[in-house]
Amino acid sequence: MRKRIITALVLAIILIPVTVLNFPFWVFNIFQLFMMAFVVIASLEMIRMYEKEKPIKPIVQIVIIVLALLTYMNMGGMIAPLEPNVFPGLILITINLNPVIIISITTILLLSFLVFIDDFTGTDLGKAFTIINYVGLGAAAITILRYLGVRFIVYVALISMTTDIFAFFFGIAFGKHKMAPRISPKKSWEGAIAGTIFGTLVASLFAIFYGQIFTPEGIFGGMFNPDGYMTIFDNFTSIGNEKLLIQALIIVPITLLGSIAAQIGDLVASKLKRNYDIKDFGTIFPGHGGVLDRFDSILFLGILFLSIFIVIKQFYPL
Repeated sequence: MRKRIITALVLAIILIPVTVLNFPFWVFNIFQLFMMAFVVIASLEMIRMYEKEKPIKPIVQIVIIVLALLTYMNMGGMIAPLEPNVFPGLILITINLNPVIIISITTILLLSFLVFIDDFTGTDLGKAFTIINYVGLGAAAITILRYLGVRFIVYVALISMTTDIFAFFFGIAFGKHKMAPRISPKKSWEGAIAGTIFGTLVASLFAIFYGQIFTPEGIFGGMFNPDGYMTIFDNFTSIGNEKLLIQALIIVPITLLGSIAAQIGDLVASKLKRNYDIKDFGTIFPGHGGVLDRFDSILFLGILFLSIFIVIKQFYPL
């Protein structure tokens, strides 16, 4: 537990400034460089997991990682409907293709492996698609949310973290009824319900009272809310012009959905690890495992909330 806490603190010290502040690396933003490294490492972790069953040829590994990066870098094709506030003076590393083109390229290449790689099977095809979509699309969603504004990525991170923390501690204290014993024996319904309640409450309050929590004149206002936005929807969609009660009627249900999805995302990762008889995806973080062990639920949430925000933006533009 001590090692786990120390690692968590070190991660927070590194990742919070990288995520919240605008650190340039030449003309690129260091947050996106971190995310590109994340795609490579997470893809390798999943490849190593699948190799517990049988080896994967180096050429196949390289193509999977490249396609995951290609999917990630095609944020340009996914970001347009959201009209993000890209940092001035910095280059967002993207390829501006229609997502259908990326899906087509990926499908053609992987299907071709069935012909040109002797031991590449339909099962391997599914594994490759899982890595590319789970890692590439998940990382792209997180990056897009960050470029929409700090409030969006903090909101999603709050859902993930508070749900996980309260589910863990309430599960230890009061857990009696196993939720998914074949997937994650330690998870209980008591913990899941507590995590959902507190995750929804904390993140909803953040989203609804964002401008009052972080005023531009406050100690953290310049970091989290320099533009003085009042809610998560302010200056993003016309919903932000409505009364707080109306906004709350939208924010609370999607936050509740997000809290449930965070736990599903965690169970998805647990099911994969159990299927391949591994404890952790990797060892990069002492006490936590690999990058996927630490960020499994937020990947799942990122994809969900990117979709939700795109739909909201389309139906309720500014």
